[in-house]
Amino acid sequence: MYLEFITQPERWQQVFAQLPEFSGKIYYSYAWHAITAANGDGQPAALFCVDDDGHGGNGQAFYPFLMKRVPEAVGGNGEIDLETAYGYGGPAFFNLKSEQIGEFYRLMNDWAAENRVVSEFIRFNPLTSFQTCVDPACQVSHNRITVSIDLTAGPEAVLNGCSAARLRNWKKAGRLGLSLRRLADPAEFAPLYAQTMQRVEAGAYYRFSQQYFAALAALPEESCFYAGAFTADGRLAAAAIYLLDQTSAHYHLGASDQQLLHTQANAFLMLEFARRLCGTGRQLLHLGGGLSLADDDSLFRFKGGFSAQRHDFFIGRRILDQQKYASFSQRWQKLTGLTPKILLHYHYGANDENL
Repeated sequence: MYLEFITQPERWQQVFAQLPEFSGKIYYSYAWHAITAANGDGQPAALFCVDDDGHGGNGQAFYPFLMKRVPEAVGGNGEIDLETAYGYGGPAFFNLKSEQIGEFYRLMNDWAAENRVVSEFIRFNPLTSFQTCVDPACQVSHNRITVSIDLTAGPEAVLNGCSAARLRNWKKAGRLGLSLRRLADPAEFAPLYAQTMQRVEAGAYYRFSQQYFAALAALPEESCFYAGAFTADGRLAAAAIYLLDQTSAHYHLGASDQQLLHTQANAFLMLEFARRLCGTGRQLLHLGGGLSLADDDSLFRFKGGFSAQRHDFFIGRRILDQQKYASFSQRWQKLTGLTPKILLHYHYGANDENL
C-alpha cells in the first residue's frame, strides 16, 4: 500500500472521479474544498491509498481535508493542523479490511509526523458508517441528529412523510401562487442571505465572504442548484442552495425575505425541491441538523417537520503531538484569557480577531 499526498486539482479530480458513488460524495471533491478555502478555512489537500488484494480487486482510502498553519502568535513555527471542510467528510474507505485500514493509518501517521501535524478535527459523513473506521487514538463523539427526506417512493410520498404543519405550509404557499424555479443569476442569493443572517443574528462564521459565494457560483450546474420560491408577481420570497451528487442532494444555505415570511416560502421551497428530485435516481435529500445541540433548537424543529428519517452525525478529535498542542493551548489561554471550548481553539482570537 502506497500513500499519495494530493494538492493538485487535476490529480484530485482524477482520483475523485473513479471513487464509487455514495451519498455525500460532493463533499469530497476538490471544488468543495476550494470553496471552503475561499472562506479562509485552510489549504485543500488529500491522502489517497490503493491496495490490491491479489484477486483483481482494489481497495481504496481517500481522505480530503484543509491544512491550517498554527499561528505564530501562539508559538507556531511551521506546524499544521488538519480539519475536514465545512459540511460532511472524513476518511472514506472502499473494499478495505480492518488490517488494511490500519495500514492506511500507519502510513498517515508517518506522513503526519514528517509534516509536523499537531492535531486533527473531523466532521464525519452522517450518511455513511466511515466513523467506525478510525485510528484508535481518535476520539469519536456523537454531535447531533440530522434529517433527510426519502426520495425513493415518489413526490406524493414526500408530502405524506412530512408533518401536518409542514403540509399546511406547503398548501398555503400553493394557494398564494408560489412557484419554484432555478435562480437566473446566482448573485441574487448573497444579498438575501446577508439580510437573513442579520435578522437571525447569526455568528460571524456564517456570514460568508464574497469570495465564498463566487466560488460556490462557479460550481457546475450538475453539482449545485440555486432554487428560488417566487410569488405570483415575480418577487423572490425565499432561496436555497442545494449541492448535488449522483445518489443524493444536500441542503446547504437558505435565505428569505422577511416581508414575505407569511407565504411559507421556506417550507414550500424545501418540499417542492424534494418532489422535483424524485425520479432523478437520487435516494435522499439531506437537510442537515440544527444550529445548536439544544433539544428545542428551532432550525432542527423546522427541518424535522419534513421527514421522520434521521441520521447520527459524529465528530472526531485527535492530538498527534501532545507536547506541541499543550504549548500552543497554554499560550493561547494566556493571550486571550479564555477557556478552550473546541479542539483547534488556538487558531482563533490570539491576535484579537474572531473573539
